[in-house]
Amino acid sequence: MTSGSVRPPGAAGTHRLSGDPTSGRAFSTTPVPEWGSRFPWLRAGTTRRIVGRDGVPPLHDMLVLTAGSPWRTVVRSRQVHGPLTRIHADAPSGLQVVGEGDGHATRDAGVLLTVTIADCVPVFIADPDARAVGLLHAGWRGTAAGVVESGIGALERAFGSRPDDMAVHLGPAICGQCYEVGPEVFRALGEPMAATPGSIDLRRVVRRRAARCGVRDERMTVSGDCTLCGDGGYFSHRRGDAGRQRAYIGIVA
Repeated sequence: MTSGSVRPPGAAGTHRLSGDPTSGRAFSTTPVPEWGSRFPWLRAGTTRRIVGRDGVPPLHDMLVLTAGSPWRTVVRSRQVHGPLTRIHADAPSGLQVVGEGDGHATRDAGVLLTVTIADCVPVFIADPDARAVGLLHAGWRGTAAGVVESGIGALERAFGSRPDDMAVHLGPAICGQCYEVGPEVFRALGEPMAATPGSIDLRRVVRRRAARCGVRDERMTVSGDCTLCGDGGYFSHRRGDAGRQRAYIGIVA
């Protein structure tokens, strides 16, 4: 995709994937557009809302999210809208809940990184040279706290990644037209003040911050899916949904 391009809602298509085959559960995902062909060594995407079922896909389901992929470990953390990014090296097998943190990074095959979202921005990072990946949960508080800068910096320090080698995708989130916020949000993000209430495009803010870290604009893409005004395929906190979707990324080989 070219610089500044936005994928129209649903254009990436969805894949219906089985969950735990013994439970009868199943769920759909939206893969990160074009990464399947560009980076065949990883899997990345966002689960979609399941009709008739609240909540998020259980972590056990995530172990078998992509048919044929050897997920030996699934990691998640208690998200606190902060800047901490956790590095996962030689992670134990199984389901790992690793404490507080809003970012994850690894270059170990078989480790699936996950965050839960429902309007916040899932930030997918892939470094094909270092064969490393990252995943960030970027709400306005976490973005203001520096989770984007922390995540990119964590890959630099842990794996020798260079920001200008990274590909970044901003996944399904609330869109700029729908996201009305108070002046405290504009102040926290360092954005020009808007009328109250004003709308802010959080994905645009995240993109600018990634660019200031050195990520090249032509290597960043943005989903066109809005969790609130889109096709209803995602949970939205603003809509009052109790459920959440999971964003995920992992190295398969």
